[in-house]
Amino acid sequence: MSGFKPDHAAIAALVHEEFVQADLRERAARVVEVAKTNAPVDTGRYRDSIHAEDGPDGSVLIVSDVDYAAVVEYGRRNDSRPAHHTIANALDAARD
Repeated sequence: MSGFKPDHAAIAALVHEEFVQADLRERAARVVEVAKTNAPVDTGRYRDSIHAEDGPDGSVLIVSDVDYAAVVEYGRRNDSRPAHHTIANALDAARD
């Protein structure tokens, strides 16, 4: 008896289909909106830098391109800067 054999190439190609890309971009827009709403604001540079961009493999990435984004997201062990987990929390909050 032969078992199910998935077509891995076809599955990998799905992410490049227009309907999948449209869905990913819509979801990414929700994540960006939630992240910007909940971002800590000092100057506003971090909040304003949060955006979605196309990944190299068909993914959509949520990023902040300020040089201190990792400190805002993860905090610092050796001083009083707490982790905000802005983007991680937005990913959780924007789920259907």
